[in-house]
Amino acid sequence: MRRGYDTWPGLASRLGACLAAVVALLGCNLARVDGPPAGDPPASSTPASGWTTIAPGIERREMALPVASVSAQGTALLVRVDSTVATLGVQYSPGAARTLGEWQRALPDAQVIVNGAFFDEADRALGLVISDGQGYGESFVGFGGMLQVDASGAHVRSLVNSPYQGERLWQAVQAFPVLIEQGGVLAPQGDGFDQRSRRTWIGQDRAGRIILGVTHNLITLADLQAWLLASDLDLEVAFALDGGRSTGMVIQTPSHQESYPAFDRLPSVVVVYAP
Repeated sequence: MRRGYDTWPGLASRLGACLAAVVALLGCNLARVDGPPAGDPPASSTPASGWTTIAPGIERREMALPVASVSAQGTALLVRVDSTVATLGVQYSPGAARTLGEWQRALPDAQVIVNGAFFDEADRALGLVISDGQGYGESFVGFGGMLQVDASGAHVRSLVNSPYQGERLWQAVQAFPVLIEQGGVLAPQGDGFDQRSRRTWIGQDRAGRIILGVTHNLITLADLQAWLLASDLDLEVAFALDGGRSTGMVIQTPSHQESYPAFDRLPSVVVVYAP
């Protein structure tokens, strides 16, 4: 496993030697490097809900992280997607990881790009990945979560409570651990939940919308899941994507441009397209 990855060491016995080398990153905070181009008109005031529409079916929000494991006032960047309007997908380049900037250039029509699955030294994703109907790897069994897209839309599921049964999907990506179990309850914690790192996560709220998030500061998984559950996000289920050095997000809509770069190259990304 590439050095510097986010991890849940308690799963090492299930993943075998491939995951045994996964370690938690205690690295630097994310730094915003891009903003709206000079001369753009000022953005409209943020609604009371905190969510601002940046493209059809896509909203952006920044939230404070007032939790013990963040040494200073932390923040999280969130994107909320109405999958009945916008489209979610998964892009995968096995054995040929790309920087987030390279993914951005390769996917100029994507409004949002977020890092995806854990991966090994050969830049191949762990767990199941399905990109445009083509499947790679094998599903996690008994742990982890999955984003999936099929004829009924986009959904997030816990593989603990809802194991993958080989159903045909258009897009999918798996990672771990589950933070909020189906039904909006706290998921069980494992070893490593007290380690601080940059985090990427994905969830679905009770209205069916998909929410992608990255933290700007180091935070433990325990504090992250407690914050998610206590927030006004009204999450039904959520799980962590790869974090640590892999954490990154790009937003590139006509009204809003923003980039929090990953430090590592990424073989898989989650993407969002507006109509």
